[in-house]
Amino acid sequence: MTEDEFATVDLLRAWHGGDRAALLALVDRDREWVFARVRRGRGPLLQRDADTIDHVQDLMLEVLEYSPRFLVRDRAQFRALVARMIDNLLIDGARRAARRPRFASPVTAQTGQESIVSLDPALRVSDAPPERAAQAEELDWLRLGLEFLDDDERKVVRAHRLEGRTFVEIGSELGLEPNTVRMRCNRAVLRLAGIVRRLQSGGLDDLLAERGEPQ
Repeated sequence: MTEDEFATVDLLRAWHGGDRAALLALVDRDREWVFARVRRGRGPLLQRDADTIDHVQDLMLEVLEYSPRFLVRDRAQFRALVARMIDNLLIDGARRAARRPRFASPVTAQTGQESIVSLDPALRVSDAPPERAAQAEELDWLRLGLEFLDDDERKVVRAHRLEGRTFVEIGSELGLEPNTVRMRCNRAVLRLAGIVRRLQSGGLDDLLAERGEPQ
């Protein structure tokens, strides 16, 4: 590993071990890059919601504190993944504000406290964790994979699989027939399974590149 790779992995591991100073160091190190990335190529609504570097810092803290705990190979992967998470957070928030749905989608708290998802296979300690940790890790892989679905797919899968809403409830919110929602969800889940397999095999860089994320 290079010095940069060691720094990123070490800071992530320290943060996962409870060292909040390590989390703040990661945010302070990369907030200017993430700020520029989030501002570039977005519409006026998203630019308004990310119009200061201090706000982007708050968004970085939000996505990192509530996302699954993860390890990545280096700084480039870290900041590109965080920028994508913030993009999705802003898009979802803008849609909720425009729609004012009956069912708001709250930020999902971390559920996999025993799990650390390694997006670089070389960083994995074991492929056979205890059953409880394995269940938490499976959910964390799913939540990370959601970041690479299209916006509409992410909305439906999160509502049904993570929030437990019925197809009737989701259809009522989106103005769709329940059967249409079911078919969309099933297709999205199939795509999500493929994305998760790619993430687990070390395909983070390719997924980021396919979605136009510079590193």
